[in-house]
Amino acid sequence: MSNNSYRLKKQVQQEIDILHNEMIRIARSIYAKPEIGYQEFESSKTLSDFLESYGFEITRNIAGMETAFLAAYPKNSSEVPAIALLAEYDALPGIGHGCGHNLIGAASAGAAVGLSRVFSDLKGKVIVVGCPAEEAGVNGAGGKINLIEGGYFKKVDVAMIFHPSPRTTVGGETSALIGLEFRFNGKAAHAAGNPWDGINALDGVLQTFNAINAQRQHIRDNVRIHGIVTHGGDAPNIVPEYAAARFFIRSENSEYLKESVVKVENCAKGAALATGTELEIKRFNNFYDSMRTNSVLADVIESNLGEVGLQVEGKKKGKGSTDFGNVTQVVPACELAIRLGNGIVPHTREFLEASNSEEGYELICIAAKVLAMSTIDLINDPDLLKKAKLEFEKTSKAQD
Repeated sequence: MSNNSYRLKKQVQQEIDILHNEMIRIARSIYAKPEIGYQEFESSKTLSDFLESYGFEITRNIAGMETAFLAAYPKNSSEVPAIALLAEYDALPGIGHGCGHNLIGAASAGAAVGLSRVFSDLKGKVIVVGCPAEEAGVNGAGGKINLIEGGYFKKVDVAMIFHPSPRTTVGGETSALIGLEFRFNGKAAHAAGNPWDGINALDGVLQTFNAINAQRQHIRDNVRIHGIVTHGGDAPNIVPEYAAARFFIRSENSEYLKESVVKVENCAKGAALATGTELEIKRFNNFYDSMRTNSVLADVIESNLGEVGLQVEGKKKGKGSTDFGNVTQVVPACELAIRLGNGIVPHTREFLEASNSEEGYELICIAAKVLAMSTIDLINDPDLLKKAKLEFEKTSKAQD
């Protein structure tokens, strides 16, 4: 490490310490008003206003999403390299910030502002990308995918993100994901008086679940299929004329995922045939690709993790999914995960509570420092950035 990098990294840590209370205020504000995907109006405004107040150039309402934004520093700069720090801030339906996205947005924003205080000695650009709707349950989920398709990552050299997690990891693996909705239409009738005149749409849903459960013996271990009934009828004395269910199908292997989706769709088609119902199949969210970690970036992040006194606790090999996986397919990218709590798992009440704890707010500061120091390393060492890009090109060709 050059003396200049060492000095700047020490300075940026001090700047982030100064910002810590503001970062906590932002995280608490987002936590207090949880907003699901594409409805994160207050959360998006809180983050973008904070960045704007520190001299960032803000572009709101991008890629057809009202709650997406870009925040760039320096303003009107064409400097390279451009390092993107990704912010998430959507909540889970029904459970709020049980995935800690209030901490993610605050950490990326804090890291970027800390970097802005030392940018007079850096030749590059930092961009905070405000990414709506990471949680896959809402219609059209996958805001990062919309940003990719809108060309917002074309001028990005590297992308990084932080996520609170059951253990501390750098990079790793996630599953690709497809969301399916099955809508069954039947015919209403009095459930006691003349049920023979009805066609029970709920039976179509129930038989779909039964058929999928029968398939589980015949699919590979790395596949996950899980669903809910979103509409089961209106009253017990009416034969349901409409019923619906949603399923996620996941696999670490994108090609096998497509095979599994066909099997699941056939389960629903068979259920419709068996019950005499009409079936409509809809994909309700964007395709979430699996995560491809850039090992050069992972080494940089892990080194800076050591600078703040933490170490990697193993390799991430989760069955979960994220639209950050799609980002890793288009630019060199890496995720930093830092343990929150004693092995508690996201999407639970326990993780929700931890996301509004002193420990959670301490993670913001730690993550912001690691992201900021890693950005300094990448900007100050052109060879390092070149290696990251070369690896990305090689792995991309290997997948083609």
